[in-house]
Amino acid sequence: MEDPLITFSIIEDNKIYRTSLIETLTLVEDIEHLSTFGNAEAGLKAFKANAAAHPGILLLDINLPGQSGITLLPEIHAALPNTDIIVLTQNDDHRTALNAISLGATGYLVKGESIVAIRNAMREVRKGATVIDASLSRLVINALALPDTPDMENPLTPQEQKVLSLLAQGFAKKEVAAKINLSLHAIDFHTRNIYKKLRAPNIAAAIATAIRQKLI
Repeated sequence: MEDPLITFSIIEDNKIYRTSLIETLTLVEDIEHLSTFGNAEAGLKAFKANAAAHPGILLLDINLPGQSGITLLPEIHAALPNTDIIVLTQNDDHRTALNAISLGATGYLVKGESIVAIRNAMREVRKGATVIDASLSRLVINALALPDTPDMENPLTPQEQKVLSLLAQGFAKKEVAAKINLSLHAIDFHTRNIYKKLRAPNIAAAIATAIRQKLI
């Protein structure tokens, strides 16, 4: 079975790096480049103007001329509700990674990762996973596990807790559906409810909130 086509756009000011990245990422048949922008403002303007040109994935640098990718990440996330945003940056501070995830990113990779690793990350996030650079993952997980709010009554139903717990273990939505004998549509429904109840922009933020508040 062929992998589904993944379309991507990139916001990156380093022309040499982005050209090389595009050329190498698209050497496989399941990844297709849609658009390129040198700063976050230009990308945001284009995405707001043309909903038909929204990519499946946005590769976003955060150290950009003008407003940074982090500053505009919430607006970009709102403009691209069905797009997975992977931050691709030289910044290897785990606190920045946590901030990016809380603002809507579904992945955080440090430049220097191999093309194979970036491709695999793109495929994983389209399956519903969250991908964090291996050099930061332990620090991020440890930070997520630190409680910063008092215990609260669990707003999630038992089924929602089960879904979120499996997602937190790294299973994609399709795998969760198979494990608990539900349709993918039902998993999407539960996930949307989880986002609303936890006021989370994405699955990574929902997992972080649930761990901090001991909901799963």
